[in-house]
Amino acid sequence: MSRIARKQQKNLIQVITIQRMWRLFELAKSEHAEHPDRSERYVQLIRSISMRNRMSIPREIKSRICKHCYAFLVPGKNAHYRLKEGYIVVSCQHCGKEMRYPYKKLK
Repeated sequence: MSRIARKQQKNLIQVITIQRMWRLFELAKSEHAEHPDRSERYVQLIRSISMRNRMSIPREIKSRICKHCYAFLVPGKNAHYRLKEGYIVVSCQHCGKEMRYPYKKLK
């Protein structure tokens, strides 16, 4: 296989991987109300797909997954979102841990 064909194949695999992660994320969002355990399984699949293909999970998906217990976070159901001193603090009610994401204040 030539260098160009290998590069095209790698790009195709990356595109398919990202599509699968987004599809599983959408399924996790839609299924969480009725089957929370199923949405947890979808999060596990997202993580395994990203590790298998050595790709990072997109930021929008990563912010909705607990970094400690890998639970699917839904605001108001199993997560609290608070604004504190330039950070968005997300509290997981599964494990009780907090995650902090910085944001810029308006001047």
